[in-house]
Amino acid sequence: MQDTLPKKDLSEKDLIQKTLLSFVQNLLENNRIPVHFIPPFCEDLTQIDYGLRGTILQNYKSESIRLFLNALKPNTICHLKDTFQCSYSILRLPGSDMLMVSGPVLFEEMRSSRLNDIATKLQLPQELYTILQGYYLRLASFNTPAVYFSIFLTLGNYLFGEDQYETIYQDLNDMDKWYESYSSQYQSGGNSMMNIEMIEMRYALEAQMLDAVYLGNEAKAMALVSKLSSLTMPHRMPDELRDYKDYTIAFNTLFRKKAEEAGVHPIHVDLCSNQHIQLIEQVTSKEQCHTVWSRIVLNYCRLIRKHTLKDYSMLTQKIITYINSDLTADLSLKAMSDWLNVNASYLSTLFKKEVGIPLTDFVNRQRVEQAKKLLIVTELPMKLIAQQCGIPDIYYFSRLFKKRTGVTPKLYRENATREHDPYQCNDANVN
Repeated sequence: MQDTLPKKDLSEKDLIQKTLLSFVQNLLENNRIPVHFIPPFCEDLTQIDYGLRGTILQNYKSESIRLFLNALKPNTICHLKDTFQCSYSILRLPGSDMLMVSGPVLFEEMRSSRLNDIATKLQLPQELYTILQGYYLRLASFNTPAVYFSIFLTLGNYLFGEDQYETIYQDLNDMDKWYESYSSQYQSGGNSMMNIEMIEMRYALEAQMLDAVYLGNEAKAMALVSKLSSLTMPHRMPDELRDYKDYTIAFNTLFRKKAEEAGVHPIHVDLCSNQHIQLIEQVTSKEQCHTVWSRIVLNYCRLIRKHTLKDYSMLTQKIITYINSDLTADLSLKAMSDWLNVNASYLSTLFKKEVGIPLTDFVNRQRVEQAKKLLIVTELPMKLIAQQCGIPDIYYFSRLFKKRTGVTPKLYRENATREHDPYQCNDANVN
């Protein structure tokens, strides 16, 4: 059994087919639904169910699975549900004996009551219960089966041609239909390996997300959030929503610490974190929690890209943070050197070396950037905007603004809108 198609010299038609299958495989696996390509007479079929049956049964043989797969007709897509309420989709590739197997996947979350019903029906010993529980925690829960089936409908149309193949839906709830009855062959003991694997998977996803956020890589971080959202979280409390809220709070804390590690000053981190806590307490469903996870990751990516100071010395970090926190303060070189109790000449040289421009130029740039935002999102008069940016002289404010942007503040406001600013590069805001 293998996870990718075998390499060979391909015709144009074969290349199109391989590209299409690779696309579907990536689409499913990005939603944590495994895909396997099984060659003829494959002996090792244990990974089709993550090794569940081999774990809970003594001397388990997968002969019944092999017989079922070998009997699958060409030009057929088979969707089936097994005794464990897990769904699989199976098809034989055109002109080949190679099989594509997608699954297992759940179409509704495996709650404790359903898990108990299945364990009771299978007469599963209590000591093996945690293995079954760990198995379900590992599976993707795909809550829109119509979308899932439409993927295979589209795939069938391209592989076989519209109306040129058969789709079969089977509900194999009897153990002797696909799997023989094994109630007398259960292992007398077991371990929680599947629980361990699920926890390891969650921690690995979180670690990868933290790395992506640290680098400000929104695309990668959001893709990983999608994978995390498909995981079934273990229930630690009777109130499922409270469980998800508590995890989301912990989720926020992880990224708050990562933002600090990336050199973002606590004043910015704290503001961002507090906004997330307010959002978390407003959610009313686990689906809304998933949305908040995405918001948290996106906000911290943008926060780090905008405010990271990790490449600067501690003195320069303090200066930049102070400037950004209060543009109306005295931000002269003398005031800064007095505040930090360092030599003004040394401070000026250090700042220009690390930032690339003199301190005065940096202050003016930040003041003009703040003025641009206020001109777009408020209707404040020019004099008041100048004062809020730390430039009480309206005439000096106008000259400085035009020098940096090429237009007067009045013309800038007329040309810019709340949705689009033609003079400003897109700057990610944390809101």
